[in-house]
Amino acid sequence: MTGTVRLNFSSVHIRVQGMTRESADRMLDEWRPFVTDAAAEPFLNLQVSFVDGRVDPGPFRPKLMSSAFESDAARFSMSGGEVEVDGTGRAALTLARGLGTREYFTLMNLLRAALAWRLPQRGAALLHAAGIVVERGAFLLVGSEGSGKSTWAALGERAGARVLSDDLVLVDGGGALLEALGSPFRSTHRAEYRPGRWPVRAILFPRHGDSPAWTPCDGMLARARLAANLPFVSSAIERDPRVAAVVERLATAVPCRELTFGMDPAFVDLLRSTPS
Repeated sequence: MTGTVRLNFSSVHIRVQGMTRESADRMLDEWRPFVTDAAAEPFLNLQVSFVDGRVDPGPFRPKLMSSAFESDAARFSMSGGEVEVDGTGRAALTLARGLGTREYFTLMNLLRAALAWRLPQRGAALLHAAGIVVERGAFLLVGSEGSGKSTWAALGERAGARVLSDDLVLVDGGGALLEALGSPFRSTHRAEYRPGRWPVRAILFPRHGDSPAWTPCDGMLARARLAANLPFVSSAIERDPRVAAVVERLATAVPCRELTFGMDPAFVDLLRSTPS
């Protein structure tokens, strides 16, 4: 086992203890810009432990995760491990021994789930979205797998935008502004990820067409789309007022638009025209 790894996701502090040396080394390598020596109070305090148990020999299927929500706690379970997290941010993450190369990916998936449940406590959310920065403001394209997020992010980069992620964006709504935070969460797009905070200028929902255009999105539809794209916690919205409050914050803090775009970066000019 190894010592403590402290992380700072642009002011969201996480402490992870009890990992194997292999997992810790990989985290330190892949998430190096977010590793910190600061002894800040962790927003999420993960204690990892290992138990003997049956290891599923089948393919790794991270989407087959079950969840259970209580008034001030949650549990997420998947093949190879589970995590229980409470309202103070203390989380017990248990992994099966003998996972091999799956150990790290199981750990990462459970860490994300615990953080996704914890974030609404500070008016924040983990959002299924691609994020780019144009003229020092962030734009988030919200959508499920196959909706064009990766293509949109790559096209934006061709036009000079900075890519935050093409799949998961950490959004903080606890302050006066809605802000996209730099984080190391998964992305198929290879970019230089580093800490940072960027004011969100608009939340966008994809439409595909030849000519770039955007139109206002109906408020109820925007709320439904946002709720459906809160990974790990979307099913908790009716029983957890924190999650419902975050959806309302996202839907009302900045403009929500339907963005039509094709296979070129012409839509970036529309983004540049957005008032700061």
